[in-house]
Amino acid sequence: MDTDSLDFIPYNGDTGELYSDDNHLIFKWCGEGHIIASLARKGNAISAHLSSDKKGLRHLKTAINDFCVFVFWLFDWCEMVLAQINRPSVERVVTKCGFSYLATAENGVKVYMRVK
Repeated sequence: MDTDSLDFIPYNGDTGELYSDDNHLIFKWCGEGHIIASLARKGNAISAHLSSDKKGLRHLKTAINDFCVFVFWLFDWCEMVLAQINRPSVERVVTKCGFSYLATAENGVKVYMRVK
């Protein structure tokens, strides 16, 4: 994959409520809406957070698929993406993106996984 075909680009604008700290890199999805992601390496894992405006929610499935491709390209050693989800609507989207249900935490948050 070449960098011209990537659907996430470095971003330095308003991040709203997206979680990030000084170690996170911020990227913006090139599709419709305002979908941004923060990523940081933590040991042998990547901590990532996604945020979307209302318009972007209509394109969340495509953005999540593009995000997984981007993560697997950027961190070629990464073998899977885990998602912690607490909204049924997002659960439905990630299952359509190839994620499999793993477990439910005591607080009701569900964990899904997508392998490379």
